[in-house]
Amino acid sequence: MTLNAYAKITAAAALWSTLGVAASLGGDLIWLAFYRSIFAAVLSLAIAKGISRRGVVPGLFLGALFTTYPIAAVYAGVGPAAYLLYTAPLWTTLVLLPAGERPNKWGAVAVALVLAAVAVMLQASATGELSAIGLVAGLASGLFYGLYIATARLISKRGGARDASYGAMPYTVSVTAPVLLYHAQMNHAFPTASEILAGAYMGVLGTVLPYSLFASAVEKVEGSRASVVASSEPVLAALWGYLFFGQAPGPLTLVAYILLTAAAVIASKK
Repeated sequence: MTLNAYAKITAAAALWSTLGVAASLGGDLIWLAFYRSIFAAVLSLAIAKGISRRGVVPGLFLGALFTTYPIAAVYAGVGPAAYLLYTAPLWTTLVLLPAGERPNKWGAVAVALVLAAVAVMLQASATGELSAIGLVAGLASGLFYGLYIATARLISKRGGARDASYGAMPYTVSVTAPVLLYHAQMNHAFPTASEILAGAYMGVLGTVLPYSLFASAVEKVEGSRASVVASSEPVLAALWGYLFFGQAPGPLTLVAYILLTAAAVIASKK
């Protein structure tokens, strides 16, 4: 039973790791974000069988994440984008401090490592090793993901776990649709078949399915252990970036990878 749960977590991490590849191959980034949110929203509504008002705030943060992450993947690279997403614990910790959630000593060490990784990536950007646009988009995606985790945690404590997950997906369109309208008006952009297909993949196989796998697995596996297994996501993303696009990390980027991986493992300690 536990082995099956670990397999589900690994499968979820593997699916999440392909989002950057889909973004890089799919076409127009804004259309991709929109279609990802549409397909995720429709499927989530079918699963939840209704809409939840408590999903508004986490849904808005997820919509912002859907918009910024593809930009990071294209400009910074598939691997760096996935690792930058793992700066989320820093923002989650900062947001939850006023709510009385203070990190233990391991959490504090993890936050310090994330800060060190961000400093290294800033240096990588300054030397031209990492795209400045990609870095900003990656940090923004980590910020929005961290804000989503913080709000989802607060809602889940009040018995609204499904509201913060499936219930949040429909509200992502509230962010991606206005961004798309502005983008289409300014650039006269129209969708292509590849963008629809890539968006469907990102919404279903890259969002709703891996979440479902992960959520069902953590019912049987301790959350700290699950997070360690799930931290294979950026490692796999970096591998796909190298295999598909020849994106090999520079020395500074590699140091940031190590720091963020260590932060993910340390943060899981009790």
